Amino acid sequence: TRPERYHHGDLKNALLLAAEKLLVEAGTAGLSLRAVAKSAGVSHAAPYRHFTDKAALLRALAQAGFERLRDAIETAADAAPHDAGQKLIAAGGAYVVQAVHNRELTQLMFGGGMDHGEDADLREAAAAAFESLVRIIAAGVEAGAFRDRDPRELALVAWTGMHGLAMLIAAGLLQVDAGDPMQVDALVRSVAENLIYGISK
Repeated sequence: TRPERYHHGDLKNALLLAAEKLLVEAGTAGLSLRAVAKSAGVSHAAPYRHFTDKAALLRALAQAGFERLRDAIETAADAAPHDAGQKLIAAGGAYVVQAVHNRELTQLMFGGGMDHGEDADLREAAAAAFESLVRIIAAGVEAGAFRDRDPRELALVAWTGMHGLAMLIAAGLLQVDAGDPMQVDALVRSVAENLIYGISK
């Protein structure tokens, strides 16, 4: 058996990195605990320290995707000018870029046939990503930039709008080069500005 190359503390992350790589290369059908172990360079038994089966591995991978999405939204919003509309546009852009550049992971997160209710950690990670958007909009409502409506209701409009845009770009159904950041940014800004116009006073 090949000797373990990872300390216990980072074995889980190493397995998740290997799993995401295999997900991109072969989809969920080609992903197994044995294949992940081989890709990570650890023994076949190693993944079972963290994942009871393939389904548990997929849920952990989706959870990591939602955590990455939350971080991207918050980082983009924090870096944007102190303006509710600009923060929302930045957050929308981050959402679309994450979805378009991580198509397989996004498909797993939102359409992987998983019941989020089965895994509290996955459910909380997904909720946290949404809440990062809610906070941006709640601040905009408080500042009088957006309509005085339930921020969660407005965040759902923003979330579905950006998600739909990302799926259209990823599917190649729009005349935009998904690999061109300037084209993607221009399209996101256009859609986001129209969305914001719809929820602004």
